[in-house]
Parts: sequence; C-alpha cells; structure tokens
Amino acid sequence: MEPEYWKRAIIKLKKEDSILKSVIERNQENILKSRVDPFGTLLKSIVGQQISVKAAQSIHKKLSQLLLGDVSPSMVLSIDNQALRESGLSRQKINYLYNISSYFKENPDISSKEYFLNANEETIKSNLIAIKGIGPWTIEMFLIFFKMSPDILPLGDIGLINAIKKVYNLDHFEKISQIEKISQISDKWRPYRTVATWYLWQVIDDELVEY
Repeated sequence: MEPEYWKRAIIKLKKEDSILKSVIERNQENILKSRVDPFGTLLKSIVGQQISVKAAQSIHKKLSQLLLGDVSPSMVLSIDNQALRESGLSRQKINYLYNISSYFKENPDISSKEYFLNANEETIKSNLIAIKGIGPWTIEMFLIFFKMSPDILPLGDIGLINAIKKVYNLDHFEKISQIEKISQISDKWRPYRTVATWYLWQVIDDELVEY
C-alpha cells in the first residue's frame, strides 16, 4: 500500500528541487511499500549491512530458502550456525540475527507489529539501538521500510551519498564541502526526505532497494 503522504511529497519535491524532479519523473512508477513485518524488515536490513544491494538480495534469497519461508525468530534460532554460514552470512551477522531473534522472543510486548506502528520514532530508536548488531543505519532502514516514516535521511548509506554526489555534480568538491552541500540540498526535501532518498537510490542501483 502506498504511503498516504506520497503524492503530496512528490508535488512538493518536484516544486522545490528541479534536479530531483527529473529523477522522480524517470522512476515515478516505483513507490515505497511496507513489508508489514517488523522482524523480517530488521532481518533483511542486517543482511544488507555494508554490502551491495545485489549481494544482499542473493544472500536473503538463500536465507529465506533455508528458513523454508518462515522468517520468524523461532525459526532463525532453530537453524545452526554452519547452515547460516553456507547461505553467505558472516559470523558477525549470524550473531546479530540470533540477537534480534532472542529480543523478539523475549520482548513480545515491545516487538509486535502493532507496537511498532503505534510507537514514536524516538522510542523505537532507543529500544532497537540496545540490541547488539543494530545501529543507526539499520534503524533508519526499519523506519523507512516498515514504519514508512516520511522524513528519514540515512546519510550513513553510501548508495544515497553516491547518488546525491552524482546527480548534483558534487565530486569536484572537497569532502567537507560535499557534506555542507548535501546538507543544504537535503534541507529543501523536508519533511519528505524519505521520498527523496527512495528516488535517489534508483539512480545508483539497478535493483530496487527494499528492506
């Protein structure tokens, strides 16, 4: 289901930023959709940490097959370490998946779909950051792809940064100047920086970014 703010966001972004307007118009048929599964979103985000979208898709596909389509905390905890390794996961990421699985099993009152849909962003951040393996980028992916928060700008995402540098021709600037320019440019996208991020990802990745 399309986020309720999507059409308003596109109108505003195209009006405020002529460069982003052309990016949106090239990819306008692609719209962000929620996975509607908080655990599955976090699992896929952990799989995607610090690797390409294409590599993440490949590993996630093997992992889903290993889990027999049952992407649940109990199922993840039932799979032995070696089998998870053979799906392409690093030892560190396996530990992270076990960590989130244990968290969801042990804290059903603060890890249900209903809880995350109703909780505010700051509460979600403070809860999730306590789980080893979940950092700011993973939380931002969760807020974008599960909660569909409208104004998330994941500046720790190298794909987004590369897309901004490419589209706005920032490569010739020094790194500090690039950061300042990105800050100035992205201020125009408030309060819909999620939408800008979604379309800018499509400049870099052939595969749709979906967590």
